[in-house]
Amino acid sequence: MSTTTLNPIDVAFLWGETDSNLMNIAHLDIFRLPPDAGPDFVADLLDDLRTYTGATSPFDRRIDSALIARVLPQWVSVEAPDLDYHLQHHVLPAPGGQRELGALVSRLHGVPMDRSHPLWQLHVIEGLDDGRLALYVKGHHALLDGVATVRLARKVMSNDPDERGRPAIWAYRETRKPRPHPTPDSAGAGASPVSSLRRLMNAPIRGIADQLTGVQAISRMYGGLFESDAALVKPYSAPASILNGAITAERRIATQSFDLARITALAQRCGGTINDVILAICAGGLRRYLAEIDALPADSLIAGMPMSFRPKDSDDAEGNATTMALATLATDITDVRERVSAIVASTVAAKEHMSRMSGAAVMAYTAMLMAPFGASLVLGVSSRITPMFNVVISNMPGPSRQLHYNGMTLEEWHAVSIPLDGQALNLTILSYANRLNLCVTACATALPHVQRVAPYCGDALAELERAYGQ
Repeated sequence: MSTTTLNPIDVAFLWGETDSNLMNIAHLDIFRLPPDAGPDFVADLLDDLRTYTGATSPFDRRIDSALIARVLPQWVSVEAPDLDYHLQHHVLPAPGGQRELGALVSRLHGVPMDRSHPLWQLHVIEGLDDGRLALYVKGHHALLDGVATVRLARKVMSNDPDERGRPAIWAYRETRKPRPHPTPDSAGAGASPVSSLRRLMNAPIRGIADQLTGVQAISRMYGGLFESDAALVKPYSAPASILNGAITAERRIATQSFDLARITALAQRCGGTINDVILAICAGGLRRYLAEIDALPADSLIAGMPMSFRPKDSDDAEGNATTMALATLATDITDVRERVSAIVASTVAAKEHMSRMSGAAVMAYTAMLMAPFGASLVLGVSSRITPMFNVVISNMPGPSRQLHYNGMTLEEWHAVSIPLDGQALNLTILSYANRLNLCVTACATALPHVQRVAPYCGDALAELERAYGQ
């Protein structure tokens, strides 16, 4: 039975999980059935999925239950996952609208993963009033990050609406590209003893250099040893907010979708990026929601923005490759155009700050940056200290072409994320087929009527278009 060591970020997601801090991430996929679908289509789909009794990496991994693995967690491989646990079927109650779908997904997202199994599930949901079918694909953040989940789902789907025989996501086996033959300067059988020794001696030196680069980046952010850009947001400079209180396991999920062309046009007119416009949309929606419940801070909210440093050709099964950048949402500024200018300046400073580091240095930087945050989660004090940031806002790239799965057409694709103690709200945007799909994931106990944030973000987009001339 093979084992795999988790990287430090993956370990933090395991150690930080509690009854209320559930580390579940997911994507909600809504499909239109093929024109020739008969009354047994869903039953046949389920029967077909159950034929895939084996699993490929990372879906074959569960947490090692050995005593030492409780201190230093490891993955252990499982030959055949229990599909009675991993594959589940639901039928929505009448009338089967967005309210009923949201209620079911909210409930499923508030259930912890069973660590005696590999940390994923696929929920097949029928009974939508428009005849469509939803797939809710759920996994633990220690197993996969958001970018990897999207890439794996993309691989199992097809560009061809008529293609059949696509496998279950947990059984997808990718054809590996042949590795290049070793050269005399590379590690392996073809390397000379002198070059191998040189590589061994250089490896720790490169590691130390990466660590020092990470330390320098942290120092620059805190404005200590190095001069700090005025627009660079410092950790733990966020104001106290209702968004940063204690949470329970009760979740609330709400969605909104935007035409990408509208966002792109706005980015050109305001001199920013698509991500800047997304931040401005979220800022406008949050301003309205918090003002409505009399909880808008006098100082600006700070957004934590997960950023992937996963190479395009990397192995999606290799855990998390995500760091965190900080940016102002300028929610203390009433004028829309001034608010956008402040957001653009902040993101430019954050990107310039991150660009100075290699991938390995980013890993070291992330570990140091997030260590106090992770420790506060483990100690259960996150909601009682100054927040590092007020709200997580993720922008994940997805495919621009419409996708299909065994005759079904994927029409909506939403990424469902994680609220945490001290971080009761998460806003995740996933691009797909010329749409930007926003998913609000929140603690329903901590934030009353938080589902309103989704439509308010839609209103904020219209407000931006008025400010910059539609």
